[in-house]
Amino acid sequence: MARRAAPGAELSRAAAQWPGLNHRVWVELQMPDTFGGDLIRLPTRVEDAHEGSLVVAAPSFRGDLHVVAPGLPVTVAWAGARGQSRQEFLIAEVVRRRVSAWDLAPSSEVVVEQRRRYARVPASGSVRLSPVEGDPLQREADLADGVVEPVLEGHLVDLSEGGSALSVRGGSWLRLGRLVRMSFELDGAPLDQVGQVVRSLDSLDPDLVEVVVAFSEPVPAADRLRRFVMQTQIRQRRGGDR
Repeated sequence: MARRAAPGAELSRAAAQWPGLNHRVWVELQMPDTFGGDLIRLPTRVEDAHEGSLVVAAPSFRGDLHVVAPGLPVTVAWAGARGQSRQEFLIAEVVRRRVSAWDLAPSSEVVVEQRRRYARVPASGSVRLSPVEGDPLQREADLADGVVEPVLEGHLVDLSEGGSALSVRGGSWLRLGRLVRMSFELDGAPLDQVGQVVRSLDSLDPDLVEVVVAFSEPVPAADRLRRFVMQTQIRQRRGGDR
């Protein structure tokens, strides 16, 4: 497979931050007007990575045979140790075989997104955490053996419009990059939201870990979350806790 060198030392250093083999990533690309002109976001995984070249499995979508070609700009996003990261690429080569792939050449530096850029406020209450069907990071061996990942019980630590921190028992399937469905009550009404684990931290309790989940777009309950954050901030100010 042809390789294209990264344009500059900064991009070469950026390659050290790329996700590893089989890591789940998302690719974003702008569809031409003839196919609706939408910005689409597609899940895929890393097939290979070398300095100056990131190879991902080619995702399928309507119009892919007409749209995908060398020189097409795409954005790759992934969950890393520091949170959500993204980088701009150009498709250097499209390899069509049993598992078709895109050989990508970087055109920008890696940017770590502040997915929880909204104000965070303390939260409490229990939360049910369920695996998301089709998550590429599910262990293939477990799927082959028919292993069912259990619904987990956790506790909210904080909430924002864009994500949540929560504490869970250690040693579960809930690890970096996994998709998770969070179900909990907010102001007396149920809330159900899918997100991705972008960080995992040790807790003061050795049996627990604190995980940070970035909510996947769209966030149907964004208005309710925003209202909860604002009302909590008002109560904090009234109580002298800023």
